[in-house]
Amino acid sequence: MALSHLDDRDHDLLFGEDELEPGDAVVHFEHGLARYDGRMDCDLGDVDQTLTTFMYRDGGKLMLPAREGEDFWRFGAPADSLTLDRLKAGDWLKRRDEMIMELRESADRMLEIDAARRATDAVPLKPKAAAIKKITDSFAHHPTEDQDRAIQAVLQDLSGKTPMDRLLVGDVGFGKTEVAVRAAAAAALCGHQVVVAAPTTVLARQHFNTFRDRLGACDIKVAELSRLTAAENRTAILDGLQSGDVAVVIGTQALLDDAIAFDKLALVIIDEEQKFGEEQKSQLRHLAPGVHVLSMTATPIPRSLAAAEVGLVDVSVVATAPKNRKPVETRLCGRDIDTLLRAVETETARQGQSYIVCPRVAGVTELEAILKQRKVDFSYIVAHAQMPDEEMAAAMLSFMSGDVDVLLSTSIIESGLDNGRANTMAVWNADRFGLSQLHQLRGRIGRSQLPAHMLLLTGIDLDEGGEAADRLTAFTEMSEIGAGFRIARKDRDIRGFGALDGTEQSGQMSRLGIGLYRHILKHHIGMGGQQTETRKAS
Repeated sequence: MALSHLDDRDHDLLFGEDELEPGDAVVHFEHGLARYDGRMDCDLGDVDQTLTTFMYRDGGKLMLPAREGEDFWRFGAPADSLTLDRLKAGDWLKRRDEMIMELRESADRMLEIDAARRATDAVPLKPKAAAIKKITDSFAHHPTEDQDRAIQAVLQDLSGKTPMDRLLVGDVGFGKTEVAVRAAAAAALCGHQVVVAAPTTVLARQHFNTFRDRLGACDIKVAELSRLTAAENRTAILDGLQSGDVAVVIGTQALLDDAIAFDKLALVIIDEEQKFGEEQKSQLRHLAPGVHVLSMTATPIPRSLAAAEVGLVDVSVVATAPKNRKPVETRLCGRDIDTLLRAVETETARQGQSYIVCPRVAGVTELEAILKQRKVDFSYIVAHAQMPDEEMAAAMLSFMSGDVDVLLSTSIIESGLDNGRANTMAVWNADRFGLSQLHQLRGRIGRSQLPAHMLLLTGIDLDEGGEAADRLTAFTEMSEIGAGFRIARKDRDIRGFGALDGTEQSGQMSRLGIGLYRHILKHHIGMGGQQTETRKAS
């Protein structure tokens, strides 16, 4: 099995890790879970040697020459939240071998799935240049170099007889959707059908609007299936999919309904694949024999990264920001309503729009009451998931159309809203959001050439420290364009394994640590599934 071919930049973005610091949790292949205590130079008589120090439970301490100390991996969770192993207790070796056996079995299943895919014929999709040019010309921007590379890689995959399995990784707002639009156009222009799956109705609706507007230039019929789809429209859409009249269908997990039958399905696009469970993704991949699959994410899960690293899936990285994109100024402050209102009023005064985001519906209700009491000068509308679907969709549309100044909502807007007029966001009780969530939210603003501002309002004492304070401080420090890769790593280290994919691999990672998990998986798959020794190469 050939390893993935990535240039140095892309490899570092996907697989690079922050340097270990004293206090970080590590897992040693022979001695188990420990706290990394740093390195020190020691005078050993005639020889000066650098030793790596590991601290274990009950005061155990292990010092190894640096060359041997390389036989350990970052665990990927804070050491103070873990139960360290006892040095030389023997429990670790038994657990390690059991977990390696489980992981090898998982890897063998991944190899079987990949072999079955490669043995299946796909429909080569090669649209005429003149037809695809209409789609290219309708793009309002000039593609970045990374976008162009990804588009060409996808079109090359689609033209082959082996089903495409490509992971597209790109930061929020860096243009992954355009790659998906070009892929969908290629399939539809060849007379075949496309499924675009999104994890939320909000994102599905945004994609529906985008794909409909872009593909309409070529008379490609696009439909939407989600909770927002009226019953009478749903029946017509199902008929259109079965007859082939509907070329592109965009929706949520509603696309997995057994009642849906396709005429000539050839391409499945899974957006924000990290938010789908493995079972859902497997169902999407098997909607029809030999379908091409394009998965997209800003924060790839470790299992996907491991598969990409060993070449089970191809990978493209979009890491170049769109032209003239500016970093979003991110400020952390106390939970003060006057500070929030000033930020919104400043944005309104420059004819812009703002988001006010709360972690819970109760917070939205509380702030709405305050806005009414204050008789604010700006107009606003409320949106959250407990509203009727049609009402929520109408609120989103009203904001997107510029009818109101402010959208007061929960985090349902973290995916799917693309509004260049909105350049201020105030996050109430920001300490209740995870790093990746905050990054997704920040991606909703700063999509024009105007300066954008994000205000994180919190009631916690930042001087006292703690996980929430560390998370917010780290987030404000990582405000540069393209910070998503760094944020994903930091989020993993702060929160541990709470955001993993929920499959058996999550259990294996939570016991082995992400670094050792990836190493074992990469080594085993790279050897074609042979039961070989899984020591780290020296």
